[in-house]
Amino acid sequence: MKKMRAMTNLLGCLLLLVVWQAAGAELSESLLATPLQVFVALNDTLLGNAFWAALGSMLWQMSVGYALALLVGVPLGVAMGRLPLVRALVKPWAAMFIVVSAAALVPLFILLLGRGVLLCVAIVFVATVWFVVTTMMEASRSVSPNLLDVARSYGASPLQVFRLVLLPALHPYVLIAARIGLTHALRAMVTAEMFISTGYGGLINDAGLDLSTAPLFGLIVMLMLLSVTATGLLRWVANRTAPWYASRTGDH
Repeated sequence: MKKMRAMTNLLGCLLLLVVWQAAGAELSESLLATPLQVFVALNDTLLGNAFWAALGSMLWQMSVGYALALLVGVPLGVAMGRLPLVRALVKPWAAMFIVVSAAALVPLFILLLGRGVLLCVAIVFVATVWFVVTTMMEASRSVSPNLLDVARSYGASPLQVFRLVLLPALHPYVLIAARIGLTHALRAMVTAEMFISTGYGGLINDAGLDLSTAPLFGLIVMLMLLSVTATGLLRWVANRTAPWYASRTGDH
């Protein structure tokens, strides 16, 4: 089954590359560079120091905002799922912020925080935390009351119920929240950098002004590969730390 899925994924990628190559051959490089042209441009980009410096800067700033979003979002989401009062107080804010794109918030944050590291960390945090919160809220509410009742019937204290029943039940969903949050964190970080023309987002912004679209597509492809690799790593961690992860989430 896994081999069949892998072959299907590979076939889909090859089909996309063929269509892309054919379309790029019909259009000029300024409109749609072919995969071969993108590969050449990407190779040149990877040989430059500017790319690696920008990538390193982006990753560490994003990691700070992402980690803060998980530290705040996971317990807050669980509290919303288990405590009606907390849910009533916080859910309206989550509903409002979750539909606002990072691009709409960046100009305001520039006015409040300037154009430095704090801006990028704050944008990543705000753009990520609410997705983590809502994921954990729904996961916490979905925990079967029977599991909690059985633990209480055996004399388990509230702390023991939380540690021995609730946390293991929520573990797969914490990792799902982490994967969802990572995608939004990466997008928000690049968006913020594009606004202030620095880091990886600055490279994308500059490449968009080039006469050839090959460097731009190369940077976008690298961003996609980074996202796929990171989410794949989180999936691997999930399968290692929680053998029941795939059966609980359908992520086979």
